[in-house]
Amino acid sequence: MMRRNVLSLLVCLLISGCGYRAPLHKSYIPQVDQPYEGVDGEYQELAALMTKDTGMEPRTGNTVALLPDGQQKWLILKQDLEGANSSIYIDNYRFCADSAGFIVADILRERSLKGVDVRIILDKPANTEEHLRELSTLEEDGVELDLFRFPVMMLDYVWPKHATHRDHRKIVLVDGKTGYLGGRNIQDEYFFDWRDADIRITGPAVADMAAVYMENQMRVAPELDSIEVADNLELAARGDVVPELEQFSDVTVQIVSDSPTDKALPMRNCFEWAILNAKEYFWFYNPYTPPPFSTIKALKDAASRGVDVRWIVPAINDVAPEKWMGESMYRDLLQAGIRIWEWQEHVLHAKQFMTDDALTAIGSVNMDNLSFFLNYEVEALVYDEAVTRHASEQFLAELEQNCIEITLEDVRRWNIFRIFRNWFTRTFGGPLG
Repeated sequence: MMRRNVLSLLVCLLISGCGYRAPLHKSYIPQVDQPYEGVDGEYQELAALMTKDTGMEPRTGNTVALLPDGQQKWLILKQDLEGANSSIYIDNYRFCADSAGFIVADILRERSLKGVDVRIILDKPANTEEHLRELSTLEEDGVELDLFRFPVMMLDYVWPKHATHRDHRKIVLVDGKTGYLGGRNIQDEYFFDWRDADIRITGPAVADMAAVYMENQMRVAPELDSIEVADNLELAARGDVVPELEQFSDVTVQIVSDSPTDKALPMRNCFEWAILNAKEYFWFYNPYTPPPFSTIKALKDAASRGVDVRWIVPAINDVAPEKWMGESMYRDLLQAGIRIWEWQEHVLHAKQFMTDDALTAIGSVNMDNLSFFLNYEVEALVYDEAVTRHASEQFLAELEQNCIEITLEDVRRWNIFRIFRNWFTRTFGGPLG
């Protein structure tokens, strides 16, 4: 029986894409003939690279708020949804029929009955049949519900729950003028237990979020009309005041989307450009690993030239093998001068980095091969000193309050079983880039 189980595991690992080499399409930095407004001179190259890879330029005149606290996001999101007058569009990885899900579903049902255009796109394998049955009742009240699934690799057919090419995006658009993106699904844990990261945006960048939403709508329901976007998004941003939120106005934001069908690799290119060009610090939260070898090398090279590289990783991961794969990197990264802290409270699910008091990135993107090569993702790049200082101060505070630093001596004390487990999981547990 043991031999059969081991053989089954190895087969599953192989057909999941173990050893998969995504084509590393070499990118060039296009010449910046006309500087992008609101982007610091040193980041013009990044803005140009992301524009080339995605077709979406940086947008000025946005009002943004960072939402690391789940309960705060829950209250503000509910308030926005309840106040929707024309449209609500949701593209989410998971929407659970739990307490939070039922409350959101009831709001969507009530808004739809009032004439609001409500549409939902969900990743089909990420949602249980039970939850989908519950959510399908929304269609009786006029809500459009569509499921995303495009099998490509072998595992996509034989074991959908663990497949690749997934709709991992988390987007909520309200009245065509306010948008949310980040790491949270609509599920109790994300609002009330886990540490995650989202951003709320009002302004011109919402038009690009709507364009990203339309990409998936065209895949799952091309017969539907295009979604609505407010006429004057800059005016909407100036008038967006939420007393409970710390908001930042006149912020430049670039929306970056990615899909496994792209010839470019914008997510990998974005992360690696930011690491390779960091001068003072590169700090990041990331729950799932490993990244491609080129990203690991970029992190090590940054540390070797004196950049302060720090990583907050969960001590308790909701997916245990992800924790083991992360641990398999510790010795190498620590020896290179990178500092690692483990988050000690509930699960850390945040996907965010900050660099040099100039750039903050928040989205659905993990620093791993699935996000960089194989899934549908979306990220917000915020080119703003005040926002980045705010995010970096919180990062430092959380190092002190909620984390324990892992040292090279700690890793050297691991037993042989732990070392072998970590190596085996990383070697056979997923695609390698």
